[in-house]
Amino acid sequence: MAAIDEAFWAHLDARIIANRPDDQGRPLTTAIPTGTSAAVGAAAAAALPPSPALSDWTGVLDTLTAAKSAAQQQEARLRAQAAEQAALLEELKRTQQEVQALEALLSGVRSQADTKMEELQAQAEARVRDLQAVATAQLQAMEERARAAEARAEAAEDWLKRIEQASRALLPADQRVAA
Repeated sequence: MAAIDEAFWAHLDARIIANRPDDQGRPLTTAIPTGTSAAVGAAAAAALPPSPALSDWTGVLDTLTAAKSAAQQQEARLRAQAAEQAALLEELKRTQQEVQALEALLSGVRSQADTKMEELQAQAEARVRDLQAVATAQLQAMEERARAAEARAEAAEDWLKRIEQASRALLPADQRVAA
């Protein structure tokens, strides 16, 4: 900002010096380059012969008016930029808050999903254990039935052998067949 002010004042000094009348009342035509500093502008002003009477102040007033207008325009631009930056900053803050809220919501949803997943896994494991217990109990019951059936079959065979032996014993001796 200081470089802008310095360049502005150097340019203003150069315009004032260029519009200052000489001894015959004509404006000086010596132009001072636009990019000069204030010190160079002051040195150029000192090098010109002093004027006994400055008859035309309108050029100076025009220059001052132009400088004031330029300063007001620059100030208006800076205000507009500041307002735009403030609006953008406010929008950025709102967006950041929305992102934080969404991140918190996402975290909550993930937490709920993890909890639900753990519950479902626990339920599934319990169901598998229950089914395995029922299946094991049914298998044991069937094995017991099978053993009981085998025991009954063996007992039936023993009874059949005894009945056969008893029936042979009842037959006359000549009809008995050796077993």
